[in-house]
Amino acid sequence: MTIHPNLQRACDRALNDLMLDIKGIKAVVVSTEDGFEVAARVENTAQIARLSAMASSLAALGAMAGEESRLGVCESIIMQAAEGFIAIIQVRRADVSLIVSVVTGRDAVTGQVLYFSKKAAKSLQDA
Repeated sequence: MTIHPNLQRACDRALNDLMLDIKGIKAVVVSTEDGFEVAARVENTAQIARLSAMASSLAALGAMAGEESRLGVCESIIMQAAEGFIAIIQVRRADVSLIVSVVTGRDAVTGQVLYFSKKAAKSLQDA
């Protein structure tokens, strides 16, 4: 799949903003719905390809859970783990569906992670 250069630049800008806005961020990835990396920023040794694939799988599970429980379309998934958070935010566009994945340490504030991740997703939706 080919990503339009304007969208690629928008992804790069969104990731740069997330790296600045969220304290304790370890990795952030924009990937396609089928798990291919579009853009990434990493502060640790996280494996981007694996994160993209996992985000794709989790987003698909979220979509099924939303449908089965009659809650509607899944917009985001937040996972709290012993050492931090993972936020997975859907970006629905007419040309391509994307997923923004944000991995943080324990020092991140969940509300800020969700707020800034959704803000980035909105900017990509409108790009």
